[in-house]
Amino acid sequence: MSTAGETQDVILDAVQSVIVRDGVRGASMRQVASEADVSLGLLSYHFDDKESLIMAAFSRATSALLDASIDAAAKVDGADAKVMAFLRGSFAPEFLNSDYLRLRVSLWAVSLTDPELAKVDSSYYDQYASALNKIIAAARPSLSAVEVAVRTTDVIAYTNGLWLDWARFGKDETLERGLRRAEGMALDA
Repeated sequence: MSTAGETQDVILDAVQSVIVRDGVRGASMRQVASEADVSLGLLSYHFDDKESLIMAAFSRATSALLDASIDAAAKVDGADAKVMAFLRGSFAPEFLNSDYLRLRVSLWAVSLTDPELAKVDSSYYDQYASALNKIIAAARPSLSAVEVAVRTTDVIAYTNGLWLDWARFGKDETLERGLRRAEGMALDA
């Protein structure tokens, strides 16, 4: 018998698959239950409605990206190495695929029209920016708080574009060159 957490993971895997395949509009409770191979009643036990399913899928996808960056930075020594590892954590193989791209773009699009999802998106962005800001400040203590904030914002904007470009074209050499530039944006004087 599976635990509640395992069942929720199966359901979240299913909602993410449905969103990737059919978009957010196609992610009905019935479709997700079918994809997860669970009853509609069991799905409703874990998630009240479609909105809570979408919210959970977005939170899961975004927190995985944030956690990967934080974990990558925690595994290395040295302030510069932490910045570089943090940035590269967002480019782990699990995020460099077209399914993850479709999922993120779909969820970002919904966050433009759904105030609750927009709050979740903003919260995760703030957490990511705060973590990056702290490690850049630690690596470059001579920078003012404003300069660190500007670098943080610029690096995030740049790496978002880099990630989308890689997901569309899959050019490893472009990704590597782009990551080195992002590291330079964060660390160079």
